[in-house]
Amino acid sequence: MKKAEIQPHRARKNNQSSSQQSNQLREGSPSSGSHPHRMGSSAEVLLHAAGSRNRRNAPRTGKRRKRVLRSTKLYRQGYDRGYEDGVRQGQNSFGIVFEGVSIIIPTYNQRDYVLQCVSSIEKNTPAPYEIIVVDNASQDGTADALLRQGGMVRVAALEKNRGFAGGVNHGLMMAKGRHIVVLNNDTLVTPGWLENMMACLNSDPQIGVVGPVTNYIGGDQQIEVPYHDVQEMWSFAASQNRPDPGKHRMTDRLVGFCWLFSRDVLERTGYLDEGYAVGNFEDDDWIIRVRMLGYRLAVAGDAFIHHFGSVSMKALGEQDFHTVNKGNEQFYSQKWGDPQALIAETARLAQTPYSDPQTRSQAKVSSSAVERDLGQPAARFSSENSLATSPFRRSSDFYPEGAFLVDLKGDVYVIRGGQRRKLNIPVPRGISPVLVAKPDLMGIPVGEPLVSAGDIWNGSHEPELPLAVTSDPGVASTDVSIVAATDAPEGWYLVTEGKRRKFVSAYAAERWGISSRHVHQIGTEQLHSFTEGWPIIAPPQLLNQDL
Repeated sequence: MKKAEIQPHRARKNNQSSSQQSNQLREGSPSSGSHPHRMGSSAEVLLHAAGSRNRRNAPRTGKRRKRVLRSTKLYRQGYDRGYEDGVRQGQNSFGIVFEGVSIIIPTYNQRDYVLQCVSSIEKNTPAPYEIIVVDNASQDGTADALLRQGGMVRVAALEKNRGFAGGVNHGLMMAKGRHIVVLNNDTLVTPGWLENMMACLNSDPQIGVVGPVTNYIGGDQQIEVPYHDVQEMWSFAASQNRPDPGKHRMTDRLVGFCWLFSRDVLERTGYLDEGYAVGNFEDDDWIIRVRMLGYRLAVAGDAFIHHFGSVSMKALGEQDFHTVNKGNEQFYSQKWGDPQALIAETARLAQTPYSDPQTRSQAKVSSSAVERDLGQPAARFSSENSLATSPFRRSSDFYPEGAFLVDLKGDVYVIRGGQRRKLNIPVPRGISPVLVAKPDLMGIPVGEPLVSAGDIWNGSHEPELPLAVTSDPGVASTDVSIVAATDAPEGWYLVTEGKRRKFVSAYAAERWGISSRHVHQIGTEQLHSFTEGWPIIAPPQLLNQDL
């Protein structure tokens, strides 16, 4: 009898224990684990105990699990189909331009600023546009915040910080608009900003890039403002942004916190130079190239945007900022020497009556610019976007004849007679082709492929030069390809096709594989007997292999 009496007691105790444990689990007591979505072994025991008295629910649970698995499978199938459709549509639409503006915003660890910037664009930009935010591997959730926001924003989340130049270049690669705006993340655009900048750009076909005025920037784009905070700024901007062509003016420098330009300018100028670390001076570098092509710069005084001011650079700290800025300044000087003198020299050369029709049209453009600067009437001209008819030059016009170029696919080309001729044979010994981006390469007219070494060297032996030239570097005569005047040995020239073309700096020569051992000295009079051609500049460094 005692044994029979004890068994029911144990059963009641077990039922009570199970009930208490089940209640604890439902109430989220410590027994259920410290996190509602993490359960340890004790939680598994409780679930097992609770389930032991609810076995009658097992069939229902099994059906529910099957439904979940079926739904998950269908979702995955739909996701995969959608992804494949998206890739296919992206491939089909690649290269298709829409009649609108691509607004490119590079950013790094400034989530709140970039969200404000995007919001100001959405509120104050009625024209067709797309926003491309390139996130340089931010650690503050910038990319996720933008993706949650949705709208007309395309987000490129890079795996590493590529700096301002690398971020802008990635956005330029993605851009689909007929016109492009490069915009700092710490800005607020205001009503009428884009319309007035566009009116300025379209007011003169010689204008290549337009910038706005602002409260905080270097140079003549900064204006005096009466407001003390952002709330007061909007009423000032409304007054400043009344359309007024009288506020449009030419300038010789535009800071890269906000640029507006056409796709044609991008295709002729190419990408920013990624040799500049983090930020600073890469915008001046790009503007030099724009001006060398024959374009002019303008400030739209009736387009005001608010600029908080270099927040990403300030985040470096004073010491790091000084180090980065100093390094970039040295690189800029090493690359260009005296850029203003170079631009003036290029403008002078554009007026020289060369025999080829395109250079004569370029001379008309430069002459018109000079007349305008002097306050004299300037002749209007009609410009088409075709490479054959446009009066503007392209960056590759300043690359050396005979240069070996390589694209991202590994195809090698030689510049010969102003054309890119594909190399259908192995690259000659000792040659290191220079990587160029697609815009630069596509801007060079296509010539017949080169299928033999004789095609490269025109039947002569291979010279010990990194350029496809036909002269013998061992002969110190007027046929020598790389020369310097005896009284000015620091100035190096490429002599080809009866022209002398000066390397703008030792760095430019180095980028094309030229060193002092290739240089032969000749007399000054002999050097100047050759016709002067376009100077030779260094191609931009490209660290992003996707370009």
